[in-house]
Amino acid sequence: MPAAGPPGPTLPDFIPDDYRARVLASVHRRGGAEHSDPFEIYDIPLAAVATLTDAQVQARIDEVWAFWQRNRDHPRYRGAIIGLLERHAELAAALADRTTRLALSERVAAARAERDDERFAALDAAARRLVARFGGLPADRLEGLRTWAATQDITAAEFDTRIRRHRVLPAAGTEAATGPAHGEQVSPAVLRQIRSDLDELARIAATTPPRGLFDLLGLPTDASPERIRAARDAALARNRARRPDRRRALLDDLLAAVHTLLVDGDPHAYLDALAADTTTRLRPQVAAAVLVEDALLPAEAARLVAAALADGLDPHRAQAVVRALAREHGVAAPPLPPITEAPASGARSRPGGTAATAGEPDGSTSRPADRSARRPAAGPTQGAIDWRAHVSRARAELRAGRPVAASDHVAAAREGAGETLPPIRAVGDEVEAAIRAAATAWGRLAELAAAARYRAVLDAVRPVVAVAADVPGPGGQLPGELLSLAEARCAAADDLVARARAAATTGPGGTGPGGTGPGGTGPGGAQARSRLIDEALALVADHTEALALRDATAATGGSRPAPAREQGPTPGVVAAPAGVWVGWEAGSVVVRWQASTTPGEVRYRVSRIGADGASRVVGVTSATELADGGASAGDVAYAVSAGLGPVWSPPTRSDAPAEVATVPEAGDGPSTPMTVSLSPSTIGLRWESGRLRWNWPADCAEMVVVARVDERPRSATDPGAFTRRVTSARHRREGGVVLPAERPLHVAVFRGNRDSGRLVIAPTAAAWLRLEPDTARNPPPT
Repeated sequence: MPAAGPPGPTLPDFIPDDYRARVLASVHRRGGAEHSDPFEIYDIPLAAVATLTDAQVQARIDEVWAFWQRNRDHPRYRGAIIGLLERHAELAAALADRTTRLALSERVAAARAERDDERFAALDAAARRLVARFGGLPADRLEGLRTWAATQDITAAEFDTRIRRHRVLPAAGTEAATGPAHGEQVSPAVLRQIRSDLDELARIAATTPPRGLFDLLGLPTDASPERIRAARDAALARNRARRPDRRRALLDDLLAAVHTLLVDGDPHAYLDALAADTTTRLRPQVAAAVLVEDALLPAEAARLVAAALADGLDPHRAQAVVRALAREHGVAAPPLPPITEAPASGARSRPGGTAATAGEPDGSTSRPADRSARRPAAGPTQGAIDWRAHVSRARAELRAGRPVAASDHVAAAREGAGETLPPIRAVGDEVEAAIRAAATAWGRLAELAAAARYRAVLDAVRPVVAVAADVPGPGGQLPGELLSLAEARCAAADDLVARARAAATTGPGGTGPGGTGPGGTGPGGAQARSRLIDEALALVADHTEALALRDATAATGGSRPAPAREQGPTPGVVAAPAGVWVGWEAGSVVVRWQASTTPGEVRYRVSRIGADGASRVVGVTSATELADGGASAGDVAYAVSAGLGPVWSPPTRSDAPAEVATVPEAGDGPSTPMTVSLSPSTIGLRWESGRLRWNWPADCAEMVVVARVDERPRSATDPGAFTRRVTSARHRREGGVVLPAERPLHVAVFRGNRDSGRLVIAPTAAAWLRLEPDTARNPPPT
């Protein structure tokens, strides 16, 4: 039976609606159970943990579990609840025992305090800056500051408590971010319904959602009432020809809204309502930009105007919203360049999205009644010229053997025409066929290159170079690069074979000076000839002359050299570098690696691997590190190849799968085994001077250190483990992380990145180690 523990007060009653709104919503907003602790998940106050009995805690666990079971199909929280149910056994076990529960509560309290300090850091910095500028917090800025804080998961009560230490100054008054009213105001609920219908229509049609009702009709926001009415009537007539389904019902509702708001109503009132809604949405973003820079920078202002245009506003209102928000936050808006209204999304995504097609039955080619607004693609418009020019360029690129470049022109042609017209579709099919054929050919080329059959590679790669020169292979290598490598290897092998033939007559075993007999059958000549043949075959395994010469040497009884593994590295083969590490130093990405073991003047080719998988060479160096100043902190995958003469090793990537090895721990006395990750992708996790240390990754905002005595940590939020979040500055300042003194100790580190202000922890560990019992080198208790 579980320990009874001292009697204590009962927990507050479990109220399902309150739990859903207060706890489950927070867990869902933060991304699931991985970012919450067991006490929060089961709604157990930390302050009451010491007085609760095991029976009371178990009763609360049962209540919460039953609530999850009843709500596992909730439309909003279904994913979060399923994740909680999967971890229920693990989480409940951590709270079932009083001793374990008390120890866990202390760790959770410390973690919550540290998390709160980090969560309030930006708010505290903003408040200090305002106090430094104005001598206090201006009352007219509190609401904007409060709204911004809400986007950082700071509640109103927490906000009031946090700013209570600062003096509030009287309001100076700001100009409202609204323009003159036009007609009857449009309800926000109506706008939300329209936005929901537009988004659902786009999902059904698999296209980009229209920005608003004008965008649905394919009309500019300054269209006359006559054009609006004509476009609406034509779209309604086409929609009536559709079969009855959800798409037709949505279009009926949206066209009814067009009639109410734009035909019978005042279009300016609709646009003003959109402007008010956009103002509310952009206000926290403006507040954040102003709080950080004390000004609205031109680049940020341009981004905000683009966001307002994406909501369906006309250029004038979009700029007015940004200027008004800037004045509201006490700064002047930078000069905004004149802009013209972007084309309606109907010009880009015709299938089911806009007036030109929103009401048309599938396969219809009819056009809106107002042909002055949208001419047929064959008409003499600038758009027609653009897409036809791109089609011509695409065909020229195909003829030149560059299908990837041609695909870019096909995409531009689709953008210019607003749809996939037959000429665009035809050239697009040719491009796709060329790329598919190149991909198939690359599969064979990769097999041949891996087997060093470069004579066969020469015959197979030349047709690929002719028709698909810019289609990269599996490792990012272009066909021209592989052709150059094959030609260089074959030339080097030809030279070695020629030297082997010469050794038969002029070498120590030949008939020339110093030879020992006819045909060079003496041991010295045979060994020299065999060594040269082996070098040639190491370069080109299917070199026919080298194979024939080897067979002839064997037939004459020539001796064979020892196997390559007994003589050291195979001649003509370059050992790949190891331990490729990527870090962020002094504003640029730095790549370091371990030197190749091949003797000689080895050089290294460093390639950056983008998010699309494409590989781009950033430099060649003879050193073992390279700074890539043109990369951002998100570009963290790199590949390094070692080269000697024309021969290059296979690339070693920085994101290769982790391996595990056992190394002895340095120090006096008997060695203690410590298991660490030693793959090229590691972060150099190690135990030095009583602290856990590692090389800080370039793509990481924080690291989470998790340690357990009994087993390897299961996750970054393992309830039975010691957990500590570490920033780069803290890791550098403290020289690492002090761990508990218990041994053995299983330690894992997890990467964390910020996404919209929220810390997202990787589900798998970046590296791990195990410290064995060794009292002489245990860190001191903290």
